[in-house]
Amino acid sequence: MMDKHIPERTCIVCREKKDKNDLFRIGQVSEKKYIFDEKGKVQSRGVYVCKTHECIQRLSKNKKINLSMEDLVKMVNLLKKKSKNYLNVLSAMKNSEHLTFGINMVLEDLDHIHFIIIAEDISEKNDKKLIAKAKEKNIPYVHFGKKDELGDIFKKDEINVIAIKSKKVAKGLLD
Repeated sequence: MMDKHIPERTCIVCREKKDKNDLFRIGQVSEKKYIFDEKGKVQSRGVYVCKTHECIQRLSKNKKINLSMEDLVKMVNLLKKKSKNYLNVLSAMKNSEHLTFGINMVLEDLDHIHFIIIAEDISEKNDKKLIAKAKEKNIPYVHFGKKDELGDIFKKDEINVIAIKSKKVAKGLLD
């Protein structure tokens, strides 16, 4: 039996190649007019953007691809619907040995980590460092919440990253 081929596309913002299903499509309806092609059916040239808050935020500042505020809000709302509320799960688990947090602790524990949650407002340098290590070790990751929201879970001012050390818990969060 042959595996079904899933086409890949490149995000116009971060230049990362991903499965087409993991990206939002933006159709070009005229030389300077773009629209969010939610259903992927608009008959026009298209560009793609990651289904992440960071890429959508950077897209909103893009001079060439000028999307309406309405389309940008629609994309963010779709993201919110699809994202789990990791904060509730993490709060319930805060005292378990299955969590580790902080960039240094996470990087030290990489061999035992199965899922990484990175704050949306982390510095670009630390974000790139964590993503590179996650990719190197094939560890799934998401950007979720702000540093202060992640910090609240552990009664800290700010936390940049939280990692899950339990395979079972990581699978539950990913499903």
